[in-house]
Amino acid sequence: MSAAFRAAVVVAVVSIATLGEGGASATSLLLQHLLLAAGVAIAALAFPPSGHTPQRGPSIAWAVFVALAAAAAAAAPYAYAAWLVVVEIVAFSAMAWLAAGEPQATSRALPPAIALLAAAHGVTAVAQKLAGGARPASTFLNPNHLAAWLAAAALFLAGRITGRGLAPSARWAYGGAGLLALSGVYVTGSRGAVLGLAAGAVALGAATFPELTPRARRNALLAAIAVAVAMGLGITARFRGSADPYPFHRTRIWAASLRALSGSPLLGTGPGQFTTAAANLNFPLEEAPLRYARAFRTPHSDVLRAICEFGLPAGLAALAAVALTASGAFRRRRELTAVERGALAALTGIFAQACVDDLSTRPAITLTGAALAGLLLARSAGRPTGKSRAGTAALTVLIVLTLGVGEIAGFAGFAEAADLPRGRLTDPQLAKLHRSLAWNPLQPDGWMRLAEHFSGDGRSWTLTDYAAAREAAERARRLQPADAFYARGEARVEASACLTLLPFAATRDRARTLYDEALDLSRLDATIPFEAARFLLQAGDPAGARRAAEVSLRIEPRAASPRLCLARAILDGEGRAGAGRAKKLLDEAEASALRPGERPSSSYDAALRSLDTSMVESIRRDLGD
Repeated sequence: MSAAFRAAVVVAVVSIATLGEGGASATSLLLQHLLLAAGVAIAALAFPPSGHTPQRGPSIAWAVFVALAAAAAAAAPYAYAAWLVVVEIVAFSAMAWLAAGEPQATSRALPPAIALLAAAHGVTAVAQKLAGGARPASTFLNPNHLAAWLAAAALFLAGRITGRGLAPSARWAYGGAGLLALSGVYVTGSRGAVLGLAAGAVALGAATFPELTPRARRNALLAAIAVAVAMGLGITARFRGSADPYPFHRTRIWAASLRALSGSPLLGTGPGQFTTAAANLNFPLEEAPLRYARAFRTPHSDVLRAICEFGLPAGLAALAAVALTASGAFRRRRELTAVERGALAALTGIFAQACVDDLSTRPAITLTGAALAGLLLARSAGRPTGKSRAGTAALTVLIVLTLGVGEIAGFAGFAEAADLPRGRLTDPQLAKLHRSLAWNPLQPDGWMRLAEHFSGDGRSWTLTDYAAAREAAERARRLQPADAFYARGEARVEASACLTLLPFAATRDRARTLYDEALDLSRLDATIPFEAARFLLQAGDPAGARRAAEVSLRIEPRAASPRLCLARAILDGEGRAGAGRAKKLLDEAEASALRPGERPSSSYDAALRSLDTSMVESIRRDLGD
């Protein structure tokens, strides 16, 4: 009964994780985590202890990583993001523990489930391609993530086929599902998935070739060559028709990401904190209209993420767990079952692609990988494990609190605020926002939304509203002190108050200081000083506006909007004496602005290359044009 239960939970979680943005949607995450929490609690407390346990070496290395990650999370400035990373790690560990506890039952249940899911997602991707999709992604949103999961599924099924005693009908069924999975990989054109397939195929070959007949070896080689040629043609077709001028942009992201270690090699940026740190790690693209219009939020490599986000000691502990798992599997490769060989191949493929992609953002990949790792690491303990029932119960309670109670609170907070607009809210909408904050008071965005509600559009608010908006904005910033978004949000509250309720120099100076603090947190974001320049123009400080516009242009020399602000500031400060300079700036702004019909590539591009027509007209009037 325990074996069937564990296997059912593993299969259910893997299946749910492939739905809803590759398992990353709020609803999918809630279901996954509740199932894992219930599965761990019931397996640990309602059934006798398992007779299997994960290998000692990899388990110790992983435990060291978990301990270091938890300690870093406790010290992270953005507590909620750190908490979410801890939840990811607990979910992975719980899944691996469930799979390792009853490996025989899970080995029987998982292959047919993976085959059905791989066939469904492969067919869906092909259908999306035939319907005109440039890079289909089934339910995963990102084609690289879909391709990673399908490649791992194909490798796992290929390993299963190598087993002796498998009925011909089952062999054909698994083979067909694997081909459908490869078809899905082909239409995505993912280079990372091809790397994963190549690495996994080598691992599978090393584990199975000694047992194959000469004919089977020839067939395996021919199949591998055919797959490699097909995938190569798919990638070639993708890049031949691609308009991406930066096909190798990722290599520069990797180099930039490593700079995160320079400030804190032992602790890294902190769990869940890399996104904020990345704001100051970006690099210029001198050939683009704007130097910093292309930003990155992840290292685009999970191997780099382990080091950059968690620090060198924790990252090396995680990599040690991977290395010990791989070395142990290859040492006993002649003893591996067909399912274990497939798991080894799939995990090798996932790891290879994780070197060049951020696969850990998709639970479908991480939880499937955890299940396969559990199968590969499971070893008979000789007798039931679990010497301390009290210790097991305590650990189970922690897991249930993390994946159950904590997940329900986070989901409820998200669900209440998901459809709320930003800005002024109606009374029912405000009540929903308050319920969201009651469920999850650690989410800074909820408090910033509350500040935006009280400040509204700045035309119809009171001093009481201002006080409430300021308090909410300050609280949001305390919850995430390292993100420029919240410093800018606080600056906007003060700027709006200065232009409406409190037209005093002190209010203006406080807003300007907050804009400067936001720029310190995101030194490569030219929209921050540009926004400050626009505010200072309205607040009657042309000298301050001029300084802010010049800062924006130092960051983005080809920006149009800051030039317009600078022209206006020069005219306001110097009058006719600055007309020549202002005219030159106006001409340059119009020359570098978005062309009629040209679509901005991002909100950053839109802010810096879209001209305020009313400001253009006012400058022309003052110039006498």
